[in-house]
Amino acid sequence: MNILKRKRTSKCTSGAQVHEYTMSDPVDSSFITLLSTFGSVEKKVMGDLIMFTFQKDDWFTLKGMSDDPIFYTTYQKSDSKAAEELIDNLLTTYNNQQQEEGSGV
Repeated sequence: MNILKRKRTSKCTSGAQVHEYTMSDPVDSSFITLLSTFGSVEKKVMGDLIMFTFQKDDWFTLKGMSDDPIFYTTYQKSDSKAAEELIDNLLTTYNNQQQEEGSGV
């Protein structure tokens, strides 16, 4: 899973920025499970879909739905570098896990 497009969609009254990420693949249950190792995850099951909210401490939020290639992040502009590093780390970890599962390791 890779980032195809990232754009800032809005700014919250708190000053936090909302970014929309379009991914190369839809979010799956493995990605949602992985998020729980990096922070807290709230899930709401809606039929076959899972709406989720990931929270990292008090500074970063990622929201999305399974089977959808788009998710949204919220963080303060001052945390932009840390947020990008967290997203890169999430995707690298996820992609490594997918490769290991695919290779039968």
